[in-house]
Amino acid sequence: MSVLSALPRRLLAMSFAMCISAQVFSAPKEVVIGSVVPLNGPFATLGKPLAEGASACFDYINENGGVNGYRIRFEVQDDSFDPKLTVAKTQELIAAHSPVALLNTAGTLQNAALIQSGVLSKANIPLVGPRDGSSTVRGLQSKNHYFLIAGIAAEADKIVNVSATIGRKRMVAVYSDDGSGREALAQIERAAEKSGATLVARYPVPAGLKDIPDIARKVAADQSLQQVLVYGVTPLVAQFYKEIRTLRPALPVTSFSTTSHAAIVDILGAEASRGLMLTQVTYPTSSALQIMKDFRAAMDLQQIPEVRINNLHLEGFLAARVVVEALKKIKGVPTREEMAAALHQIHKTDIGGLSYDFSNGRREGSSFVQIGIIGPQGRLMN
Repeated sequence: MSVLSALPRRLLAMSFAMCISAQVFSAPKEVVIGSVVPLNGPFATLGKPLAEGASACFDYINENGGVNGYRIRFEVQDDSFDPKLTVAKTQELIAAHSPVALLNTAGTLQNAALIQSGVLSKANIPLVGPRDGSSTVRGLQSKNHYFLIAGIAAEADKIVNVSATIGRKRMVAVYSDDGSGREALAQIERAAEKSGATLVARYPVPAGLKDIPDIARKVAADQSLQQVLVYGVTPLVAQFYKEIRTLRPALPVTSFSTTSHAAIVDILGAEASRGLMLTQVTYPTSSALQIMKDFRAAMDLQQIPEVRINNLHLEGFLAARVVVEALKKIKGVPTREEMAAALHQIHKTDIGGLSYDFSNGRREGSSFVQIGIIGPQGRLMN
């Protein structure tokens, strides 16, 4: 074969190689963000909305061009609200996908287990928006945790103060008999003493919820009671509210932000859910702030009906949005070290009308708490 006859084949091969090279060069770059939350069991009502909200944010960002030339890939693992699985699944996710940040790990025992295991510190990876309001976890002063919501103490203060101010000073606490529930009880007791209210009775609810009808009867029988505070998984709150509304419908019941109003409506129906009050640790989705407009647009992209959207969706979305803001500050290839440095640069940064501050070692981004009520058609009114 002559050199001249071989030339076209060589040109063809070079052309093919250049095409492949161009395709590789033009392929979108990816940055991975991970999350380990409960997606099955009774605590799925906590984990699924967080994951859906974060996923909606990242999809919305990707649809609008990504961040600095990078698309965001969101990897989620299910820990079934088991602290041992939280640690194991976090290790697996970090090893398999090399995320530059994690989001929304939910639960006091789960976050404490992560900190005590050293998984986050060894990987040098930030965890943004952990879904935990306990003083227990915050007291561990993890350098990897970046909280976006007020603590359970602030929620207890809000409920008790509002109730006491309007004359409802004789209260009862109904709470899940676990670490998170006992933490909530301690904060309710502290807030009641501080405000001059009286905690008449305390009712722990063991796992399984079979004791709820009996607890509801005892609560309803005490005509001196003026306010009920309930802390626990959404099915616990739903079942208790159903029982107490039948026995004593005018008795005010307030739950904490761990309760999903959309899941309450799913369980009880819109009419039977009316009147239940819930604390909120994020701004109302009806707000005219730009971040809320972005949130609604992102949820529309996911085709999630408005009546199903709740504060947990918004918490997941906001955690993801803070990560996006940090990514914007990174010049070059995003790494965990660069992500942590970028988070520390968030100093009263305006993110669509909301402001967070993680400068100078701060790890708590917000102290906002308000109380909403489930109204007509199952909508949460603020």
